[in-house]
Amino acid sequence: MATQLLKETVMSCPMRHVPTSRARRLVAIPCSKVVTGERRQNTLEPGDEDRVLKIARNEVERLTHGWFAVRNRSTKDIKDGMTIDGRHKREKEFFSTVSPWNTLRTDRVGIKQLKVFLGQLLYAHIRGEFPGVVKDTEEFLRNARRELEQLGPSRQTAPDQRRYLAQIAAKYERDVSSALSGSYDSTLEPDSILKLRMHIRNLNDKFAESMARDGHTKIFQKLDGGRDEEYERPGCAEDDDIYDWIRKLYRDSRGAELPGMVNPSVLECMFRQQTVAWEPIATKYIDTVARAVDVFNQTIFDKLIGDEEVKGHLRAHLREQNQEAVSRAAHELANLLQGERGGILQTVNNYFAETLSNIREERTFQRLKAKGFRDGSYLSLKQLVGAVHLSNEDQAVENIHDTLKAYYKVARKRFTDNVILQVAERHLLGINGPVRTLSPEFVMNLEDSELEHIAGESYVTSSKRNDLASKVDRFQKALQIAKSANM
Repeated sequence: MATQLLKETVMSCPMRHVPTSRARRLVAIPCSKVVTGERRQNTLEPGDEDRVLKIARNEVERLTHGWFAVRNRSTKDIKDGMTIDGRHKREKEFFSTVSPWNTLRTDRVGIKQLKVFLGQLLYAHIRGEFPGVVKDTEEFLRNARRELEQLGPSRQTAPDQRRYLAQIAAKYERDVSSALSGSYDSTLEPDSILKLRMHIRNLNDKFAESMARDGHTKIFQKLDGGRDEEYERPGCAEDDDIYDWIRKLYRDSRGAELPGMVNPSVLECMFRQQTVAWEPIATKYIDTVARAVDVFNQTIFDKLIGDEEVKGHLRAHLREQNQEAVSRAAHELANLLQGERGGILQTVNNYFAETLSNIREERTFQRLKAKGFRDGSYLSLKQLVGAVHLSNEDQAVENIHDTLKAYYKVARKRFTDNVILQVAERHLLGINGPVRTLSPEFVMNLEDSELEHIAGESYVTSSKRNDLASKVDRFQKALQIAKSANM
């Protein structure tokens, strides 16, 4: 019965008194409640002494810390005006002289011994949990200080507000410089968005891969007639022959030029059709970089600015400049596309001339091999001319293919580099990009009214600062007390 009563009593304790895993609920159960089945019984009846003695000796209902026997004042004692001191004397005499109660252990009888035992038990528990309590208090103090630091100093005046924003801008510039140079904090997660340069490098690689794989409309061919694996991509029809496409455009573009000659506009038209995918691929890349920069800014603002209102007002104030930077990037991309696809085809890259020369030389070898000629074999000039001769149209188609292929590779690499350097780096990551708009110079140029709107302190922020300052003070005092306790 005592066990059941113990469970019921423990479970009935309000949980608000047990806030952490270190708290313990220590319940004292009156012996009179378990002597009989009647819980309302508050006095000991004659004949129950033996059972009560066994309980007091922890022989019946065994409890971890055992039982204590105490003698309370009777109704008559209370009516007679017995004091607490008198009660203690009467209790001591009772357990010392009255049989069979004087047979109980002296350290297990009386209110005084019960208090001593409970005090020792509490002390042992506190001593065991004390290091953890100190550790928790230190953690609470660090968190409160960090939150208070994020709020910054009081911002009631324009100089205070300007100083506060300038400090944020200086930290922002420092973190941006580290993020763009690749000098990352060792505590960052491997894929942290604050590793901005790493993410930009990954986006650059994906952009270059997309351009190489999907930038061309038609698959260029090798000299043996098969598809060039460098330009292959999944899903491209096997019967989509680039020579048929070139031949059709060549015929459709014939004008006043002499037979065997190529209309100068044909190659430009073919190049524009071959590079139709450049614009969507490059636009997607720039949009992705802009989003990465925006997420970076959000994350670093969360890190540096604890006041949500300041963070929101500052981002809103910077939004127009950021959008202008993105617009400049889009305009720059349009200019690059116009320069590569809208005008004449030009390059001074030696790779183009060398590649075209090598292709033509290899074509000659391939035609000779096709006629059965090998190294060391004899052939006449007539045989040589016959082996390498093609019709005017076939010669034009092959020349267009080889020229387009050699020029396309040069132009694609040039365009890819220019998009990365002239668009992404200059307009999104450069000095006027959205990742650079917050600076001490920006803060110094703000009007007082703008400062008040962005960094003016609200009542909520002021109250939060006072509350955090109070917490810091209390935790510091708690640690001082803990250290002086020397537990």
